Amino acid sequence: MSNTKSKWQTALANHAEHLEYQANTARLAAMAETPLDAIAVAWDVAMATSHKVAARVARENGRTTPQPPPPVSRLLTGFAEKLREKLAAVAAELHQSERVRLAAIAPGVLASIETNDPPIVGTIAGLIQLPPGWIALWLRAHLDEIEARFAS
Repeated sequence: MSNTKSKWQTALANHAEHLEYQANTARLAAMAETPLDAIAVAWDVAMATSHKVAARVARENGRTTPQPPPPVSRLLTGFAEKLREKLAAVAAELHQSERVRLAAIAPGVLASIETNDPPIVGTIAGLIQLPPGWIALWLRAHLDEIEARFAS
C-alpha cells in the first residue's frame, strides 16, 4: 500500500470537505430568525468565500487585498459588530507598541485564518470567548512567539 492518495480517495476527501462546508453554511443559516435572513446568511457566506479567494490571489500577486464585503444578514451583521467591539476592547487593553507589533503581523495571521490553519483558528476560537483583559494578557505573554511565527 502506498502513502499517496489515489484519485478516488482524493475525490472522496474533496467531496467530504464540500459537504462539511454545506453543512456549516446550513447550520449558520438555521440560526437566522427569518427565512429571508437565512437567505441573506447564505449570501454572506458565498461573498466571504469569494473574498477569501480574491484576497489570497491578491496577496500571491503582490496586489492590495480587497476590502471584505459587508455582511447583509442581521445574524452576521450582529456578529461582526460584536467582534469589532471585542477587538476594540482588547486593543484598549494593549500598549501602543503592542498594537503596532500585532498590526505588522496581521496579514500573516489573516492568511492563516483564510487557509483554516487548525492551530491558529483553534487558538482564536478559544481566545474570542474570553474577556478582553484576558485576551490582552494572553497576547502580551505570547507576542514574541506570535511574531516569530508570522514575521515575513
